[in-house]
Amino acid sequence: MIRSVLLVLLLLLSGCAELISPEQAGKIPAFSFLNTYDAALKDFEKGRIMTARGRIMAMDKSRDDYPAAVKLLKTKVEPARLRLLRHYSSAGASSERAGRWFDAMTQYAQAAELSTQPASLLKKRDTMEIRMRQQRMDTLIDQRRAEDAYLLSWLNSYEPPKGVSPKDDAFQRSLEQMQEMVEERGSQAYSDARRYLGKDLPELAYVEIESYLRLVPDSDRGKSLMADIRKEMAKTFRIAAYKNYGVRSVSTKRVALPETVKREQVVDLIRKGDWIKAKRYALIYRREGGKDGDHLLRQIQTNIEKDAAGYFARGRVAFRQEMLEKAIEYWEKAVALEPENSEYVNALQRARQLQERLRVLKSDAKSDSSSAQ
Repeated sequence: MIRSVLLVLLLLLSGCAELISPEQAGKIPAFSFLNTYDAALKDFEKGRIMTARGRIMAMDKSRDDYPAAVKLLKTKVEPARLRLLRHYSSAGASSERAGRWFDAMTQYAQAAELSTQPASLLKKRDTMEIRMRQQRMDTLIDQRRAEDAYLLSWLNSYEPPKGVSPKDDAFQRSLEQMQEMVEERGSQAYSDARRYLGKDLPELAYVEIESYLRLVPDSDRGKSLMADIRKEMAKTFRIAAYKNYGVRSVSTKRVALPETVKREQVVDLIRKGDWIKAKRYALIYRREGGKDGDHLLRQIQTNIEKDAAGYFARGRVAFRQEMLEKAIEYWEKAVALEPENSEYVNALQRARQLQERLRVLKSDAKSDSSSAQ
């Protein structure tokens, strides 16, 4: 009885591992009786090429099914691995030439998973990541500098005109509100700079701390944090030269939202379960001083987290039942509700990679069949 329970647990754990990554190179079950021809064949048919390969390489050579497993390795597993390796290496090189750094990074990483000597591919992956992060930094720092220049320009816009008292209350209040806005933005920038540095993203930390020191130029803590950030990014990232930003408006695509929102509108969206729209409307409602706005937002957020967790759990069940498309469908819904949840995002990304891998293998199989005819 105990042995049966242990076996079930081991099988469940191995199934959970596949959720983390479709390829478990070097992470096949340690118990040899789990590494069988049938298990390797199933992994192969589901696109888990390196898992299938690992099982066969770790099999007990005295097993009756070992010869069949070796044949599977030579005739199917290895050819499929090499086809996928060529596919992802070529796709990575193509994306690199086109300057699509994120795509190239992902494709080289996929190729590395399928390689028995992944060092060069991992180096390319790392190079693509640095280029992607540099481009992201350049874009964000340019945007932030322009925004800060625009914001700071308003601090000089509330001088009472000739004919109005120099101490006019309306102008003074408007200036104080603008100063509060600058201080609040600066405080958030400092907090984000520390957070990014703690996540080993010094280039994003730099964007934030540079903004903070523009808004709060004499801050000793800001200067100290800037020194720490520069030290971390000195060998990897370059800082774009500062332009002479004039006052300009920044056009952004935004979701069309009403200027005012009534409580009934928020409640109606909650009743319909349209959580994303409900959250947007509730934020407007609270901003306008709506009664119990905080309570409505908490209620919405609780339901967002509950529904996202439910979709994620259904996706896991579908994945274990080998219903890949259904799993992706559920995980897309979970990510739509909580795009910041790395567990949901990673599961969806891995499932899509596995889906693409199966598509490539099926496409190659059809091509081989057509050429044979």
